[in-house]
Amino acid sequence: MNFKPDEKNIRSLLKSSCQFVIPRFQREYSWDKKNYQEFFEDMMNNLVVIEGNIKDDQYFLGTMLFVGNFTEKPDKPIEVIDGQQRLTTITILFSVLSDRFRELGEDTLSKQLFNYIMTTDDDGNEVRVLQSKSSYPYFVYYIQDREKTIDAFPNTEEENCIKETYEYFFQQTSENALKKLLKKRMGDDIVQSFSYIEILKALRDQVLGCTFISIAAADKDQANKIFAILNAKGKRLAYIDLIKNKIFEELKDGVDATFADESWNEIKKLLNSETETVGMATFFRHYWISKYKRCNASVLYDDFNRTITKNKEKYKAFLRDLVNNAKIYVKIINPSREDYNNRKEYLWLVQSLSTMNKTFNVVQTRIALLALYDVKERNLISTEQFKKAIITMENFHFAFTAICSMRTNNLEAIYSRFAIALRKCTNKQETSKVIEEKLIVPLEKLYPKYNLFKAGFGELIYSKKDLPINIKTKYVVYKLNCFFSQKEIFEDDGSIEHIVPETTGENALNIGNLILLERELNREADEKDYLDKLCYYRKSKYDWIQRFIKENDIWLEKKIRDRAEKLAYIYYKDILGRKIAEEKVRSLK
Repeated sequence: MNFKPDEKNIRSLLKSSCQFVIPRFQREYSWDKKNYQEFFEDMMNNLVVIEGNIKDDQYFLGTMLFVGNFTEKPDKPIEVIDGQQRLTTITILFSVLSDRFRELGEDTLSKQLFNYIMTTDDDGNEVRVLQSKSSYPYFVYYIQDREKTIDAFPNTEEENCIKETYEYFFQQTSENALKKLLKKRMGDDIVQSFSYIEILKALRDQVLGCTFISIAAADKDQANKIFAILNAKGKRLAYIDLIKNKIFEELKDGVDATFADESWNEIKKLLNSETETVGMATFFRHYWISKYKRCNASVLYDDFNRTITKNKEKYKAFLRDLVNNAKIYVKIINPSREDYNNRKEYLWLVQSLSTMNKTFNVVQTRIALLALYDVKERNLISTEQFKKAIITMENFHFAFTAICSMRTNNLEAIYSRFAIALRKCTNKQETSKVIEEKLIVPLEKLYPKYNLFKAGFGELIYSKKDLPINIKTKYVVYKLNCFFSQKEIFEDDGSIEHIVPETTGENALNIGNLILLERELNREADEKDYLDKLCYYRKSKYDWIQRFIKENDIWLEKKIRDRAEKLAYIYYKDILGRKIAEEKVRSLK
């Protein structure tokens, strides 16, 4: 095999201007407290005192395996075959240290450190050094965002691991915690002579100076062979392995063994989609708590043993059901019109699923959706009730998650209770009752009040820059356009129009200054003044545009905030169907 082992350090890797991508087949980030605590303490315990100053010392991180050689600065991303857990942990720690520097007013140190998290391409565009789609968007918009411009909450087991690691590092990097750890080795007097910033900088340098053996493979096949030989460091998600082993021990001979192997591989293949990958652990737990019992990952293996009798036929039936649910799961997370033969009556479904999964990044709904698809396949739910349940979740999460950024801790329990009850239904009357009592009523109780919704809605902005908030603002504009046009499917030829040109100022980005316009007309209107844009607006086939220009002979920046409030009122009352206490009806202008 032709590969290149070389001794490198973390500084050279993160400063290589390369992007490192974690392939979709890689297992999720799963370091628990024992792992990241050991890493942190190793970094701290390796610090030394030289001539009264705290300094870093050499530390060996082991071997990392890549497809491609980052020292040769290739023109495509480098794939990380072995080293994901360590590089993710280092990124999390640097995000924490950057936050600590910022707290201390050391903004330059914070920015400089963040250069190891974000780099730039040849055009000067920002690029994340480590790219991971399985933990998107929490890792991207919280760990890898120095400004932390949006509230990001973990929605998967992997994201929870990342959050726990961040919180542990943040706690351990307080001044008291760092000095307490150092005093055990260096003594109180000498540690007290170090400033907090000196200790943080030494920790930073310790990580950057860590050495490792970099192995650059020429292609994936070669990398996989090397990986098997190295028996590289890593941690599997235990309950998945235990359940798999339990099933495979029983189905170990002949046709049974072939069936088990093919079924498991089919599930893995289904989940490793080209458009979006989800870990086996995440899928399995969603499936389990959608059908059997809500439980933590730590006891799932025990629950499996108690629930599924050790028996060849039962295990085969379980695998068949698991495969079928994996097919449904993929339809849920990667919705496509082709899944429904491009039939018009299902366009709303593809749009709604895409919204919950990609726009709102809500994963708890998958628990309920698995059950809804199950009763639909068994013809135990009407089309009306199926649609009502899904649109209810979409609207709820728009208000609760996207606009008000409320914590979703108790939603998993609601969706699990609903899903388990729904799967037990035997006729359409029962499913209708369960949808009302186990889904709609519990969500109704959690709906944010209008004042909270209005405040969040008024902060929506849209920019040509790649801002995290763009995606939900775009959804709002398309949804409002549907409302005024009395349609349910988003326009294919629409684009976001800033009525007052975007270049006018920050207020021009606000939702109150946005409307939907055909893409070609938007291009022609460009950055013109409102009066000069009217001739293009009049050509639009969109009812919203025609209503707007009829009611606005002129448009001034001072009207923007007022319009934002009116749009919030319309959205809450008419689109979400919510009642507003002490209504004050205001016409849209």
